[in-house]
Amino acid sequence: MVFTLTGLALAQQSSYLPPSQSGPPFVAVTKLFPGGGSPPPQDPRVKMYQGNPFYINEGHRLFIWYNCVGCHSNGGGGMGPALMDNQWRYGGQLDQIFASISQGRPNGMPSWNGKIPDGQIWELATFVRSLSVPASTRGGPAQAVPVPPPPMTTHRPGKPVSEAPDVTSAPK
Repeated sequence: MVFTLTGLALAQQSSYLPPSQSGPPFVAVTKLFPGGGSPPPQDPRVKMYQGNPFYINEGHRLFIWYNCVGCHSNGGGGMGPALMDNQWRYGGQLDQIFASISQGRPNGMPSWNGKIPDGQIWELATFVRSLSVPASTRGGPAQAVPVPPPPMTTHRPGKPVSEAPDVTSAPK
């Protein structure tokens, strides 16, 4: 009986986890506000993460590590919403993406608050945001580098074409 009561007391204590204090307190997912109100200010951490190549790279690593590819695929599209276009249901700004990852969204996106550290959620959000940046602003697709034609050699009948030097022998 004592063990049962102790177990219930411990279960009640651990069932409440305080909300994270480091996430954005309120992130607007719409431009419509009652009474013509203005949206809340942007989270100050956005400037630190936005477009930063280091955080984009770390976010890509975490995207694979936390198996985000299971729903969103490697390129950002799968059974979860595509991340490579500009169609954002809950806003495509960095703090809005952070909120979507942290708080979760209806119909499939779980809340990762308390399971993934906030710094890593910011890195994931930075990577996800980078997926939908137009190619013109991220350098575009790889361009083919022109390769010069091989040098012309003259071949006289009866003489072999010059061969490449032997690079396998040790220098003298």
